[in-house]
Amino acid sequence: MRARRVAAASMAAALAATLAACDRQPSDPETVDVTWTEHVLPDPDGPPGRTVVRDAVECGEGWWVVGAVFLDNPTETRDTRPAAWFSTDRETWTSVPVDARTYWGRRAIINSVACSRDRVAMLGARSGGAHGNPRVTSFHADGDRIVDVRAVFIQFGGVTATNVGPIAGGPEGWLITGNRISGPGVWVTDDPREFTRVEAEPGLTDDGDLQSITQGGGWAGDEWIVVGGGARTGRSLDPDPLAWTSPDGLTWTPEQMPATDAIEDAQRVVRLDDDRLLVVGRSGQHYAAWRRDDQGWREAATFGEIADGSDWRGAPYVASLARTPLGVLATVSTGDHYELWQTDDGRGWQRVDVPLEPETAADHALVAGTGEAALLLVGDAGAGGRVWTGETAR
Repeated sequence: MRARRVAAASMAAALAATLAACDRQPSDPETVDVTWTEHVLPDPDGPPGRTVVRDAVECGEGWWVVGAVFLDNPTETRDTRPAAWFSTDRETWTSVPVDARTYWGRRAIINSVACSRDRVAMLGARSGGAHGNPRVTSFHADGDRIVDVRAVFIQFGGVTATNVGPIAGGPEGWLITGNRISGPGVWVTDDPREFTRVEAEPGLTDDGDLQSITQGGGWAGDEWIVVGGGARTGRSLDPDPLAWTSPDGLTWTPEQMPATDAIEDAQRVVRLDDDRLLVVGRSGQHYAAWRRDDQGWREAATFGEIADGSDWRGAPYVASLARTPLGVLATVSTGDHYELWQTDDGRGWQRVDVPLEPETAADHALVAGTGEAALLLVGDAGAGGRVWTGETAR
C-alpha cells in the first residue's frame, strides 16, 4: 500500500511538473482569423501633414483615437501637432479640435489615452530643448475640444526626471506611470486638470540594493497596480518582474512576482475579471504572461518570440494590452515588427491575423484599442494613420 501511495505521489508530481513546463512553453503558432474593415480618419483642421495614430480607448458614448500630424511644411521650431478623433460607431470618425496653448502642447504627439467615469485624459510628448529630452504634456476633453494642461517644468521633468510612461484609467481617476532618479514614480488624479506627482515614496523608492523601473499600470478592482522590473546589486544582467499596489495612488506596497533565471520584466496589466489580473512582459527571448488571482501570483506562460538583436529596428516591448470580445489582445513589438496575440486566460496564446504588420521604427505603430464591446485596431507604417474594426466568428 505504501509503495502505491509513493508511486501515485510520484506520478502526480511528474504530471504537475509536466503541466508547469507546458505552461512555460511558447504557444501554438496557429493564427486567429479576423475580418478587418478599414475606416478613414479625416484630416484634422490646420496645417496639413501625415497623420499618425498611437492609442485608442472606448469611453462614454464612443471611441477615441489619438496621435499627431507630421507637418508637410515643418519649421525650425515645429514639425508636429497633436491630433484626436472620435466615433460613436467605430465607422464614421470626426476629428476633434485640439486647442493647445502651451509651447510643447502645440507640438506634442499624443501617445496614450485613458477613460475614467466617461471622461478621457491623454498624455503626449515631443523631444526638444537644449538636451533633446521628451517634453511631456497632459490633455483632457473639454466640451467639444481637447485642451492641454499647463504644468510647471518639474511636474514631468526637472533634475530628478527619468521618463514618463502611459496613462491608465479607473473608477476613481487616472494614473500615469514613470520613473524618477529615486526609482519608480507615478502621477495620480481624480481631475485631469491637475496631477499629483508621487516620487521618493517609501513603497516605490529603490532601497539602495534594488534598482527598478515601472513600465505600466492599471486598475485592479479595488486598488491601483503598477508593474515593471528590477535587479539587485550585482545582478544587473538578471532583472526580475516586479509589481506595486496602492489603494489611492499615494502610498504603495511592493509585491513579489514569480521569476526565473531569464531576463524578465512586466510591462502591461489588464483586469481579467473581479478576482484575476493578467500582466504581460518579456521573459528571455519570449513574451511572458503572469496571472494573479485570490491565491496570489502564478508562474508565467510564455508565447511569441523576440527577434534576434541584429535585426532590431527598435527595442522589443508590449505596446498594448486590451480586453475585447475576442478575449485579451496583446500587441507586441518583436524588435523587428509588430504582432497581435490573443488569449482567454493568459495561459494559451494564438497569433491574430492583422491587416498591417509594421516594422518596429520611430514612425510605425500598432495597438489594439481598449474596449470590451468591440474590436478596434489602429496603426501606421509611415504612410498615415489607419483604423480597422474587426469581426470574428466567436
